[in-house]
Amino acid sequence: MLFLMALLWPAVSQHLTLDSCKALALRNNVAARNADLQVEAAREVKRQAFTKYFPNVKGFAGGYYALKPLIEYTIDDIDNAAARQWLHNLYFEYGAAMGLPNSISFCEKGMSVGAMAVQPIFMGGQIVNGNRLAQVGVRAAELQRELSRDELLLQVESYYWQVISLQEKEQTLNQAMTFLDTLSRDVNTALDAGLVTRNDQLKVMLKQNELASNRVRLTNGMRLAKMALCQQMGIPYSDALLLVDSVMDVPASGLGDVNVQSAVRNRREAELLDLNVQAEQLKKKMALGENLPHLMAGISASYGNPVFDRFSANGLAFATLQIPITDWWEASHKLRQQQVSVQMAENQREDLMQKMVLETQQAVNKVLEAEEQVQLRRTAVQYAEVNKQTYRVNFQAGMVPVSELLEAQTLYRQAQDELIDAKIEYWKALSSLQRLLPRE
Repeated sequence: MLFLMALLWPAVSQHLTLDSCKALALRNNVAARNADLQVEAAREVKRQAFTKYFPNVKGFAGGYYALKPLIEYTIDDIDNAAARQWLHNLYFEYGAAMGLPNSISFCEKGMSVGAMAVQPIFMGGQIVNGNRLAQVGVRAAELQRELSRDELLLQVESYYWQVISLQEKEQTLNQAMTFLDTLSRDVNTALDAGLVTRNDQLKVMLKQNELASNRVRLTNGMRLAKMALCQQMGIPYSDALLLVDSVMDVPASGLGDVNVQSAVRNRREAELLDLNVQAEQLKKKMALGENLPHLMAGISASYGNPVFDRFSANGLAFATLQIPITDWWEASHKLRQQQVSVQMAENQREDLMQKMVLETQQAVNKVLEAEEQVQLRRTAVQYAEVNKQTYRVNFQAGMVPVSELLEAQTLYRQAQDELIDAKIEYWKALSSLQRLLPRE
């Protein structure tokens, strides 16, 4: 499949938005596909449990051949001596002459074919509770699938914003290199006029070399980030891949009214914890059902000659009642063990619910902090830009050395990169928080 995608991928648009990256990941990522298969497997378990409501029908066939008859009865086997002697006399006078045997035998050879149906009537609630447990398993698998998808989308978004961040920093690097190219020409002109020294020219060249080295590192980092993003999306990597979004401005989050307790109660993880407790309770009921009376009824039909040589058909209706007696000793310990499992599940739910409250509150705080950092970094960029322009004017007027102008340019680029990082952290923090908040 990957080979086919590699052939088709160049024909597909390689300009991707965040939404298209998420769609590709949900369609191609192995974890997402396996999560769908887990749901399908849980549904098959549910269908399997449903079949227990219906009769169990089996066909059978068999035959045998004995070296000696399994049942043989002769005149000598008669307990009454007078009757035994009378039969011996009668056989001596008439039996031998008429060709009659002196014994009767059965079950020397035979065969039989047939079918049997057994319908469970009461199995201690095991069938009902087993179906309920299977339904819990289906719902749990569906929730796990949604959580797996959320985690996948969060990873995709993280890699996506990492690439966007590097693309934005590439632009600021290009601006800085353009600035240095212009400054280099100005310094060369000033050097010819005797206004600056060769030391100033060397400083500009060293800064240009530094930025060229930074470009190599940035290009390599962007390639790795794109490869990681492509791996999550399940598509082949291409150098031509371009993410079309940019780092958007940060709006007011409006998180002051977030009800953390309500958000936690409506999370998928909370429902999973409830299902875990419910599953342990159902397992306890099934353990109890193993030691309650079991009632089954059935019918069978057969055709053959298992006893006599003559073939014949027969039918049979039956019922069985199984009542465990000594099993209750073992069952009492098993029920206590299952009750401990129920209590452990309830304790785990309480503990994890409290941790989820802390996690959600921390996510809210992180978004608010990131929002504040964006405002601070935006102000810093404004000051750094004014500072750079001031030093440039002063340098052109011969009032400051080139080293101070280079430092002002470095501070401006550093402020721009920090603003990009702050915006990226905000959008990543917001995505993490949205994963924890209830869906409408």
